[in-house]
Amino acid sequence: MTRRSRRVGGWRRAVVLCAGFAAIWLGPLAPAGFAHAELVRTIPAGGQRLDAAPREVLLEFNEQVQPTRDGIRLLDAQGREIRTSPRVAGHTVVLPLPAKLAPGAYVVSWRVISGDTHPVSGAFTFGVGVDPVTTPGTSQSNVSAAATALAVCRWIGYSGTALLLGGVVFLTACWPAGRGLPRARRLVLGGWVAALVAAAVSLLVHGPYAAGRPLSSVVDPRLLADTAGSRFGIGYLARLALLLALVWPVRAVLRPGARRAAVVAAGLLATGLVATHAIAGHAAVGERRVLAMVSDGAHLAAASLWAGGLVMLAACALPPRAPALGDAPARFSRLAVGAAAVLAATGAFQAWREVGSLAALAGTSYGRLILAKIAVFAGLLGLGGLAWLAVRRSRETALRRIVPVEIACLAVVLGITAVLVATPPQAATPTPELAMPLPDGGSASVHVTPATVGANEFHVVIHDPDHRVRAVPEVTARVSLPGRDLGPFEIRLRGDPQGGHVGQVTLPFPGTWRLDLTVRTSDVDAHVVTSDFRVGVAKHP
Repeated sequence: MTRRSRRVGGWRRAVVLCAGFAAIWLGPLAPAGFAHAELVRTIPAGGQRLDAAPREVLLEFNEQVQPTRDGIRLLDAQGREIRTSPRVAGHTVVLPLPAKLAPGAYVVSWRVISGDTHPVSGAFTFGVGVDPVTTPGTSQSNVSAAATALAVCRWIGYSGTALLLGGVVFLTACWPAGRGLPRARRLVLGGWVAALVAAAVSLLVHGPYAAGRPLSSVVDPRLLADTAGSRFGIGYLARLALLLALVWPVRAVLRPGARRAAVVAAGLLATGLVATHAIAGHAAVGERRVLAMVSDGAHLAAASLWAGGLVMLAACALPPRAPALGDAPARFSRLAVGAAAVLAATGAFQAWREVGSLAALAGTSYGRLILAKIAVFAGLLGLGGLAWLAVRRSRETALRRIVPVEIACLAVVLGITAVLVATPPQAATPTPELAMPLPDGGSASVHVTPATVGANEFHVVIHDPDHRVRAVPEVTARVSLPGRDLGPFEIRLRGDPQGGHVGQVTLPFPGTWRLDLTVRTSDVDAHVVTSDFRVGVAKHP
């Protein structure tokens, strides 16, 4: 290869890396975003007073959900539980009520599993013959010891998978001479054990996490049975089976002269192993889910090849007494460039799908995690460039200093990814203030808070032509979503001490909503004004 061709090849690699990094930044410009399940409405509505007891309570969600064990509860005003048998019908949870429900205030507490296998919870009240006590309509599940344990297990699982898959690929494709090295085989075994233990512990911990129980309830066989029958449990049981099945082909592949059948079997089982990670996250719900799951799997596979190969390079190939390296660093350099390109492309697609806007990158916890991941990835690209130069110039001493730093950065990336899996994607939507002119020269000012999917508060203030607060006999409001042919929904407005009107309504979908406001200024004069406003994906604490 001539010096000119080597320079061209180097420029091509540099262009690929820069283009990939740019793609990560430009990707989030398109609209998208999928969060955990949202409660769209309840019948009776939260805070509603009924003259007679209903036969059942309905909780309608924006996707199909799975109630957790004892997750749907009906409590009276004294906190006593009233036994019911909830059932699921499509997107609706039906809670049959006793035949004779005494007058009083009641609380419905609910906890369900979203399509992305994460729990959401909340509560609402209604009254029979009395006014109910106000409670929040929806809330995200609280951070618990079980949630922390799951995050740690995910990080260990990602790291073990990277060491297992990336290590095997490095030893077979980049450095075949290292297959007989005991240290290298122990590292592969360590990755396998870490992935296996992380999957087994996750199966135990997910039950308390989903049900909102303390971590000590991992011994409850009912919670384990619930987990085993869920999509999360099926995915993790499949992961355990695939890890056990990988033992024979991996051992065969690491021997000299491995048969093609062993290589094919290891490749297929490894593909299945990576796929199990995609079915228990955000990629498995929302639009383009098939493409999203493929992208998610490719993202993890590329990270595994890069991270596992780096560990093998640092621990086995670069030490002074290691077997001859040959062209192993050059081969791995090419593999790392390809992995970086895949990570950039799939990361851009995932950010585009989950975040939805540049504002959401800085305005939400999910977006800030992605920014942190981008920052570390940028550092990785710089370190990768330095490592590539060291390989080109055969400077093993410089390579020994750079590779451990790369490994540390990739460990941080895997940790951020473990947290991202459990963090709901959010869209940052500024609270809109709508200025709606009235035909008589006055105006209506409307604040919508928080302007996201779920419960929203509308604060309406009417002003006269001199911009002073104006008292009017009546104000009514309705909202609709023309893009989905949804509504109109009436907003029940009540007066506030400052002379305005306040009301609440649940907005079940993101998009451009329309507000129709009717302002009656006298017994005979009424004005109807209309304005559009944006609703984003619900934020969670």
